[in-house]
Amino acid sequence: MNRQQFICRKMFFQVLWPSLIAAMALSAANMADAVAVGNRMGESGLAAIGMVTPLYMLYNVVGFGFSAGGGVTHSRLAAAGREDDALAHFRLLAAWLLAASFLFALLGNLLMRPLLALLGAGNAQPELRQLCEEYARPIVSAAPIFLLNFLFYDLVRCDNGTELATLGFSVGCVVDLLLNILFVLVLGWGVPGSAWATVIAQTVSVVIMATHFFRGNGILTFKRLRSAKGNAHMAYEIGRSLRIGFSTSARYVFQFLFLMLGNRLLLQAGARGVINGEIYVAVFDVVMNVSYLAYGIYQAFSDTMQPLAATFSAEHDRASLHYLLEIAIRYGLLIGTVVGAMICLLAKPVSLLFGLSDKDALAVSMQAIPIFCLSTPFAGITIILTGFYQSTGQERLASLATTFRTIVFLLPVTFAAGLFFPHSFWWLFLISEAGALFTLIVKARLNGRHTQRQAERETPVFSATMDQDNRELGQVLEGVTAFCERQEIPMKQAMLIELAVEELCVVTQEKAFTGKPDEYICLTLAKEQNGDYVLHIRNSAPYFNPLDMRMGRVSAQSQDELLDSVGVLMVRKRAKDFHYRNYQGFNVMTVTM
Repeated sequence: MNRQQFICRKMFFQVLWPSLIAAMALSAANMADAVAVGNRMGESGLAAIGMVTPLYMLYNVVGFGFSAGGGVTHSRLAAAGREDDALAHFRLLAAWLLAASFLFALLGNLLMRPLLALLGAGNAQPELRQLCEEYARPIVSAAPIFLLNFLFYDLVRCDNGTELATLGFSVGCVVDLLLNILFVLVLGWGVPGSAWATVIAQTVSVVIMATHFFRGNGILTFKRLRSAKGNAHMAYEIGRSLRIGFSTSARYVFQFLFLMLGNRLLLQAGARGVINGEIYVAVFDVVMNVSYLAYGIYQAFSDTMQPLAATFSAEHDRASLHYLLEIAIRYGLLIGTVVGAMICLLAKPVSLLFGLSDKDALAVSMQAIPIFCLSTPFAGITIILTGFYQSTGQERLASLATTFRTIVFLLPVTFAAGLFFPHSFWWLFLISEAGALFTLIVKARLNGRHTQRQAERETPVFSATMDQDNRELGQVLEGVTAFCERQEIPMKQAMLIELAVEELCVVTQEKAFTGKPDEYICLTLAKEQNGDYVLHIRNSAPYFNPLDMRMGRVSAQSQDELLDSVGVLMVRKRAKDFHYRNYQGFNVMTVTM
């Protein structure tokens, strides 16, 4: 493992554990409704929750559409030093999201009966239809809270608030679980109690994460949000953000259709006497709840990777990008496969956990869960690849991944399995996920060669790493000089670039490094399409902002320090832009010339 990989790996695992904790907490919260209601009310309660679950898919479409693209865009703008644009982007994105959520809540309550009919509950037994309405109405009314939770989690996490985002999400999930136990199992409030437990938990999560805007750990603070002014291209940034987010959140539209189609086909097969429709719908809901845990592992790796991939992409650090994807897939498969195997081996206890104690229901569930688990590694790789494509400006490939998983494979296979092979319905997961991944890999390989050649041609990049020994700086400066000559950079601009590299690296080595092992500087110099040259310097030293030196806040203002500050000030004065931020514990300096 080289120095560049060391920095990349350290940043990745620093963010991974909070993401995994949040994923596990979210999985527990998602399953809490089904576990509590299933144990209290049996198959009818599980069937009601399963019928209304597509509503959550609609929230995922809008929520991830705004938050996933918003997080990527925020990371990119912050990495480029465009803080005012990042602030204005968040402010406008939040306003649009709140407007959409209030409209959804209003229309959902006014059109509840047609909505239930759309979900498949219109022709259900009156008792089941009533349970569906009791569960759906609180969920629809709390649309602003649900959608704000999505936005806060991703944006706070990408704004140097990983721990707080994890805390807010995890506490909300634990509250959901505890309130489900209290409202459903202890007080006996049934399906409405489960819905209100979820709404209250989401509110707690939003309140906790909202404290980020008062803490000042990142650039998103209420004071700065009020005063920030974005440039004339802000509409373009919002549009690009939504394109990135909806390129993958669109999969939840098809997930919505998949759940409705699966429920309808299984109920119709039950009406024909081929299977027991209510049992199969209940087992279908159990399998989908198990998928929250199985897929959540891989989603945690994707969520960890995305802000880092967006940062490395903005810095044109191609080596770190490739290594980042490699470790995300490698360790994602390692943990995901172990979790999938455990779920498979514990299929009977898992079924009993959800209240499937009936002999026939238990037999169907013990067949369905292992078959589903076989599909999870294929789905996991696709999830990680999709997140990578989202973060690196390859929205078309991300959109194609969604298309392959849904339109091309999932929906047609579900229709065929439900209509002709309802007893073997569960094989649709393995067939669709394996087919989608194989097709995506073929397409990505064909597209990758062209994309890499185009990127190298359009954006020339020089990159290097060095440790605390400043003797390596001479070699790096020689490489910078050679790069400037190859790009035929005018002498005056080339001298500024060399001055920036030398002064910032020297001051980092002498003033920031503490002498501990594994302290490195990672440097990239790229020619942007607008003609600017952008220098990115990332180091693993303790907090050190070279701009502080000019304000007299570095130790005792010795003569050497004053001389060093003069060099930094010369770079800042002559550069087009000079920006510093501390991101995930690393000092990052961006100089535009």
